[in-house]
Amino acid sequence: MKLNHIFKLLCMLVMLSLLSACGSESSAGTSVWIDVPVNGLVFPSVQTIEIEGHAASSAGVSRVEIWINGALLTTINDPPMQGGLAAFHAEWTPSEPGEYTIQAVAFGADGTASPPDSARVTFGGALATAVGCPSPGGGGPTPVSCPTVVIAVTPVITDTPTSPPGAVVQFWAEPAEIEAGACTDIRWHVENVSRVVFGGIDQPFDGSYRDCLCASQRYTLTVVHLNDSEERRTVDIAVSGSCVTPTSPPPQDTTPPPAPVPAVPANGLTISCKASQSLVWLPVDDPSGIAEYRVEVQRHSGDNNWQAAPGGSISLADKTTSVPVECGWYYRWRVRAVDGAGNVGGWSGWSQFAITLS
Repeated sequence: MKLNHIFKLLCMLVMLSLLSACGSESSAGTSVWIDVPVNGLVFPSVQTIEIEGHAASSAGVSRVEIWINGALLTTINDPPMQGGLAAFHAEWTPSEPGEYTIQAVAFGADGTASPPDSARVTFGGALATAVGCPSPGGGGPTPVSCPTVVIAVTPVITDTPTSPPGAVVQFWAEPAEIEAGACTDIRWHVENVSRVVFGGIDQPFDGSYRDCLCASQRYTLTVVHLNDSEERRTVDIAVSGSCVTPTSPPPQDTTPPPAPVPAVPANGLTISCKASQSLVWLPVDDPSGIAEYRVEVQRHSGDNNWQAAPGGSISLADKTTSVPVECGWYYRWRVRAVDGAGNVGGWSGWSQFAITLS
């Protein structure tokens, strides 16, 4: 996951001061994030996928827009609330193999729009190398970030239309090559057109966007000309190296982090029959940083004899995970955090849900 995306996930929940101790944000703050699919996911062929996520606003969430490569896919009005967060869901099937950028934008009841959250997915590619986190030695904490998964895909080449006479379209990055963890500015200058769209939102004709990256990234600017034709320009940012989180904690830190709060699914929720379920919790802060979250899942078939569920013991650095479930079973789960100093926090309370037979 990109470093800035982790930052955005934490900031999105800052405003939920009644649900967590992450801090505060302006009263007009609106945030959104995509839970599924994860950024960088590769599918072997064209297929239908689910797009799921959450949004939050101190003024309440009125709608969520989902965009694909700068084109509006759907608008979800009055998204349902789960655990204090607005949840959204959509299905989408790409028209052909290639790389796509999925973006979500949330709007508060007061009209405030969130910054877009993005996830890049590829259809028709294959994973070349996937390097996992090594096991910690000597009792040390698990690193927060792992080596980036290397993805090999067949590029999809599209023709860029020529700008009509009189139109000016400039799209570039300063700089276009950075070290992992550094930031770059995406800039554009446009003249004699009708619209400029970046990140799924209409933009001024002169603008910029700053992003801090841990992996190479492609950005797309869509321009609508005066004759209603569309032109897309792309810029690629080359990132060298990898983001590394220091693993040497302050020696004086012996205080474990607080317990996270389970958020999705809501406690006691009954869910229609499905093969997997996303678990989402509110992340916590610690002076030494959070090295990992540990999730425990149990189930029973109706006899209240709780046993460990298949795949129900998980350690990960993210604040969400997906677990396999079976129809007709009752489930409960809890989560705790481990900080960068190796202090293990207490478990959250159990959160229960049931999967129906149909």
